[in-house]
Amino acid sequence: MKFITSREIRSNPARLWEDSRDTESVITVNGKPRAIVIDSGEDLETTLLAVRKARAAVALEKIRIESRKKGTDRLTKTEIDKEIRQVRKMQVQRS
Repeated sequence: MKFITSREIRSNPARLWEDSRDTESVITVNGKPRAIVIDSGEDLETTLLAVRKARAAVALEKIRIESRKKGTDRLTKTEIDKEIRQVRKMQVQRS
């Protein structure tokens, strides 16, 4: 994985394509990661699907970790149903 600043891309855009041919490139803005560039290979749709699945898996894991921290991972089905009813009732009252 290589890091490239957005300023470097503006001054030498070819570097981005050269670097991302064999490995991932991380574009940084003010020293912070903002984007990842990967080679799409021959099958763009398959690559995009894999990236989307990976993002979803990371998001789900974050939700699971937060649930364990809050203790909501131990709720019973009855407690979950009660919580859903309360939220729906509040939404109806707002509209």
